[in-house]
Amino acid sequence: MYCSNCGKQIDDGSVTCPLCNAQQNSGAGRPQADVPVVQAEPVYIPPTAQPDEVIAEKKGKKPANPKAKGYAAIASALLAFPTLICLVVDYLGAPTWVHWIFNFLEINIEQIQPGHMDWSLYFLGIIMCLWMAIVLPVMKPKRPAVTVCVCLAVISLYMLLLAYINSSATWYVQWVLPVFLMITVSSAIMSILISYKIIKGRHIATAIGAQVALIAVGLEIVGDMNIYAAVNLRWSLIVSVVIVGAVLIYEAASYAARLNRK
Repeated sequence: MYCSNCGKQIDDGSVTCPLCNAQQNSGAGRPQADVPVVQAEPVYIPPTAQPDEVIAEKKGKKPANPKAKGYAAIASALLAFPTLICLVVDYLGAPTWVHWIFNFLEINIEQIQPGHMDWSLYFLGIIMCLWMAIVLPVMKPKRPAVTVCVCLAVISLYMLLLAYINSSATWYVQWVLPVFLMITVSSAIMSILISYKIIKGRHIATAIGAQVALIAVGLEIVGDMNIYAAVNLRWSLIVSVVIVGAVLIYEAASYAARLNRK
């Protein structure tokens, strides 16, 4: 054996080293032979093919149903067919019951004549809303926020078209159209900001509060211009101040809570 202190060779079983008088431990001091470590080669295990349902479940998404898109295409065709028929019938001439509806809605009857499409555009709007509400969600678009913005833009253009053909319907042009455009445009902007994560987390509630405050001011402006022909903001400013105050308190409380957690 070898001394654990000086490394000199001494007799096996020695308690102390005769050279340096160092205390020896039993079994200590023996040089260990270098034993080569053999590393096992990694065994290649080919990945097993997983169905789309399993992959979608791991990602937390619902598996896509290929049959749903087929049914959506069939539903789109079934909705488009009667719409085309109504457009053609309207272009050839409107029936009598349509005249009665237009009189009730205060729409100019002189516009209802062969060669023009008027009442069928309302049917087109109903079908379009049904398609967006029922068929489009089944198709599961990859970018829902962008799809919502496109739908809002299409609806806004449709509302402008109705304003063009209903120039005599003052209730629609002066009240419905500006309010609807104000809500759709602000909602589209909000959807884009949230989808691209420009606004995220707790700031989403703050942004929605600011949107409500702006819409309240816009509603009173529309009402004042149609009733008094002048802007006289009153209740909307009170509502806006209350909303802004609540938003500031919410942001301050969230910021304080975040600092306390740190």
